[in-house]
Parts: sequence; structure tokens; C-alpha cells
Amino acid sequence: MLESKQITLGFSLIIVTVLCLALNFQWQLSKLSQDNNDLYEHPFAVSNAANNINFHLVSMHRYMKDVVLSTNEQELMLAVKLVSTHESKVLSEFDLIFEKFLGDKAQLNRTYRSFIAWKAIRHEVVQLVGADRSLEAIAITKGKGAEHVANLNVLVAQLVDFALNKAEEFHSSSLIRTSKAQTTNAVISFLVFVLVIAFAIYIKKHLIKAQEERNYRTHLIDQHIMLATLNKDAVISDVSSALCRFLGSRKENLIGKASHFFDNSDDWQDLEEEILSSIQTGKEWSGEIKHFDHHGNISWASSTILPKYDENFQVQEFTNILVNITNKKLSGVDKLTSMLNRRRYDECITHEMRVAKRNGQNFTLVILDIDYFKKYNDHYGHPQGDITLQKVSEKILTYIKRPNDFAFRIGGEEFAIIFSNLDKQETKLFLKEIRSGVESLNIEHSKSLVSNSLTISIGACVISQNSQLDEEKIYIEADKALYIAKEKRNTVVVV
Repeated sequence: MLESKQITLGFSLIIVTVLCLALNFQWQLSKLSQDNNDLYEHPFAVSNAANNINFHLVSMHRYMKDVVLSTNEQELMLAVKLVSTHESKVLSEFDLIFEKFLGDKAQLNRTYRSFIAWKAIRHEVVQLVGADRSLEAIAITKGKGAEHVANLNVLVAQLVDFALNKAEEFHSSSLIRTSKAQTTNAVISFLVFVLVIAFAIYIKKHLIKAQEERNYRTHLIDQHIMLATLNKDAVISDVSSALCRFLGSRKENLIGKASHFFDNSDDWQDLEEEILSSIQTGKEWSGEIKHFDHHGNISWASSTILPKYDENFQVQEFTNILVNITNKKLSGVDKLTSMLNRRRYDECITHEMRVAKRNGQNFTLVILDIDYFKKYNDHYGHPQGDITLQKVSEKILTYIKRPNDFAFRIGGEEFAIIFSNLDKQETKLFLKEIRSGVESLNIEHSKSLVSNSLTISIGACVISQNSQLDEEKIYIEADKALYIAKEKRNTVVVV
């Protein structure tokens, strides 16, 4: 009974001692933190701002040379604008220095007034250039303008020197506090060591249990999450069993092989280049990949690639997380025509426009619809109309042969086609083949006003790699072309 009380008392004393020492140590740390905060809040902030001012001063003086050398009003206005931009940045840095500066404000005011005084010289130079008195402007720029900038640089350098001296003062104070903190830490470390011995067995038991739980979680991840580790060249270092099942391959057949980010579609090279250009700079990439198994069946996955860094913050490897979205993708197919639907159109056009622009190719959006299809449905009935839509779709799809050609049903009798790398003339010839192909189906349409057979009208917009049109605007232009085509019917209009 007595021994139990002594143990309890001793343990309580240890706890009280550690608590007191810990509180003292925490106080020392807070003071160190305050010293470091003061160091960054004042001297370093002022030093950085002053160095930024010197940079902007050099830039302003350089653009003043552009002012005096300008040959037309446009060049002059551009140079003046650049000078003004750097002037605004200098003023912003001065605002920060006025707020943080701990030295003689008179010194700071002299530097600020000197900068303000330079504006009059610059203004004089600009007026002389505007009055075609360039020689005088050059003389001022090389003379009193350069001299004023040199003096201003000296004044700013004095601010930097003061800030560095102040930083050294803060640093010395921090070293003293650090020494005290180290002594306190040594005492706490000794006491903690004694406690660690007492709890070692207990902790070991819990670590063993925690390791078992981690192993179980790792197993669950391996079995249920599609995950891969890639080196910096995108070669597979490790791969989960779940991803192996998705790819239809064994782990030993994958490790050490180029991943190609698990996309083996026709455009895998473009996708790989796009991904590498992003992740090798440390940026996360997210997108979709397509994978064909040994039987030609296609699967889709949502892919996220996260860079991992070494101690020098250099990209060392990548973690690739994939989610099977095959079922979701299949929902992007129009059930009646087997064409891609409007949702897939919205996804594809953004991607394909970006790929075409990156490859320096033209991009074409085509919108077409069946002439007088409402009259057709009213006369032959909607079931026959659905059959006709299927026939027209099948015919259009026979022309969609290249990897980057896509066809969509985006409305009742309205279709869209996107492709790249054809100019306007080539596009028009290609679309005339489609128009003729549909007409050659010889589908009776007695209510048509242009032919006894069913026909289509086609509008298209072709843009170059330098075009500023986005997805919405190119659709508007293609739709306008279709409107023009429908004034005549059974024709092709390309803009």
C-alpha cells in the first residue's frame, strides 16, 4: 500500500515537473517565434521592398530609353505605359516600407521625395519626344535623368543597409533566446526519456496492433483502388491489384514498363505529351483515359496524377489514381443512332479544339440536319422517322474514319461532326461527299420541296490555330452557315 502511494506520488511529481518545464519551454519558443516574426515583418520586408524598388527603377530607366528612341506614337505610348506600370509598383513598395520601416523616417522621406522628383524629369522627356525634339530628350535621359536615378539608387541602398543591420540585431537576440531554449529542452528531453522507458512496452504493443491495421488497409487499397506509382519518366514502379484487373494484366508484366498513363487509344501520344508537360513541372493533372483490352473492348477511367517531391522539392515520382467510369461513358451514346450524344459533344469539342491548336492544325465544326424532317414525320409517322434517323446516322458514320473525327446527334434531326487538319476547300469537298452519300440512300420524301428523296443541309465553320473563337462562338458561326444552307436546302455552306 505504501509502495503504491510512493509510486503515485513520484509519478505525480514527474508530471508536475515536466508540465512546469514544458510551460517554460513553450514561453521560450513563443519569444523565439516573435523574434523570427519581427525579423520577417520588419527588416526583411523592408529589404525586399527596397531591392524591388531598385529593380523597378532600373526597369523604368530602361523604358525611358525606349521613350526617347520611339519612332511613332504607338511605340511612345507603349514605353510610357511600361514606365507607369513600374512606377505604380515602386509606389506600392514605398507604401510597405512606410508601414514597416523602424529607422529614421526623415531618411525614408528623402528617398521618397527623390523618387517623386524624378517624375518631372520623365515628364519633360516625354513632352520633348512628343514634340519631335528627340535629341534634347536623349540628352536629358543620359544626363540629369541618369544622374537622378543613380542618386536614387544610393538612397534606396541605404534603406537596404539599415534593414540588414536591423536584421542582424534581431538575429543576435534570437540566438540568445535559442541558447536558453536549448538548455530547457535538454532538461525536458531527460525527463521525457525516463517516461518513454516506462511506456515503451505499452507503446510497442499498440504499434504492433497499428501495423496490423495498416497492413489491412493497404490490402483493401490494393484490392479496391486503382493506383499506380510512376517514376519521373512515367515508368511503372508499383501498381495495385485493382488496376491490374482493370488493365487485364499481371503486376509483374507491368512493373518496369512505360505506363503511357494507361491510355492505349489512337491519340495516346498526344495525351502523354500533354500530361508530361504538366506533371513534370510539378502541376497536378486530371482527365480521362481510354484503354482497350486484348479483345478490343474499350474501358474509360478518370485519372488524377499527383507529383511527389524529394527533400529539394524536385519532382521524384508520381502517384496515379484512376476511377473506372466506363458505365458513365457508355451513357454518353445516343441509344437510337449509336452516335455520341450532346453531353459527349460538350466534352469532346473542348478537348479536340485544344489538341488541334497545340498541333498547329485547322479545326472544323459541322452542323447538319435533315431537310423538312417535320413534314417527313407528319407524313410517314414517327416510327418511320426513327428508322430514317438510324439510316442517316449509319451513313454519316461511314465517313468518320480518322481517330480525331467525331459525329454526334445533338438534337432531334440535328447532327454535329468535328475534325481537324482540313482547310476550307478540303472541308467543303468532304462535306459534299456526306451530302451526296445521304441523298444516295434514296429514302422517299414526297413532302420535300427540294427533292423526291430525303436530303440534308450542312453548315460548317473552319478555324485556324490562331483563331480566338471558343466553343460557343464556333457553334454560333457554324449554325449561321447552316441557316444559310437551309435557305437553299440540300447544300453545303462553309465559313
